[in-house]
Amino acid sequence: MALIAADPAVVVLALSPSSLAGAAIARWIGAREETVGALMTGTIVLSLALLPAGVPALAVTLNMGLAALVVGVVVAGSFPTVRDAILPVLDPARYAAIAAILAITAISSISLVDGRAIALAGIVLVAGTLSAAIGAWVFGGDPLAAAIGGGTRDPSVAAGVAMLVGLAGGAAVPLAYAALLALATALGKLVVPRQT
Repeated sequence: MALIAADPAVVVLALSPSSLAGAAIARWIGAREETVGALMTGTIVLSLALLPAGVPALAVTLNMGLAALVVGVVVAGSFPTVRDAILPVLDPARYAAIAAILAITAISSISLVDGRAIALAGIVLVAGTLSAAIGAWVFGGDPLAAAIGGGTRDPSVAAGVAMLVGLAGGAAVPLAYAALLALATALGKLVVPRQT
C-alpha cells in the first residue's frame, strides 16, 4: 500500500516500529502486556533493518540507533538491579519524548493534514492492526495483543524520521495517524472487555 501511494512519508510510517506506548495502551485497554511487549520489541528490531532499505538516507542514523539498542539490551540484561532502579526515570522520559515530537509535528504540519493524509493514515492503521490480529489468530496467539504490539505503528518515530530526512509536509500523515490511533485506542477501551 505504501508503494502504491508513492509517498515517502507513508513508507516511513508503514516501516516504523510498533507504538512505544504499546504497553500503556495494553494496560489501559486490558490486553496482555507481556505479549504486546514481546511483539513490540520484535517489530522495533525488524524496523531497524527495513527502514534503511525504504529510506536510504537513514542508514547511518539507524545504525547508531541499532547499536544503542543492542548496548541497552546487553546492559539491562547484565545489570537488572541497575535497570530496575533507573526504569522509573526512563519511562516518563519516553512519554515526554513522544509528546515533544508529536507537539513539534503538530506545530509544523497541522495545516498540511488533509483528506488524503487522513485516508492514508487510516489505511496503514487498519491494514497493520488487522494483519497482525489475523496472523495471531491463525497461529493461536492473542489477536488483541498482536494488534497493539505488532500492528500499530509509532507516529512519533515516523514523524521524527520524516523531519530528519526533510520530507516536505511528510509529517502530516504520521500526525493524522497519531490522531486516528488515539481515537482507535479510546474506542478499544469502550469495546474490549477487560481481561483478568
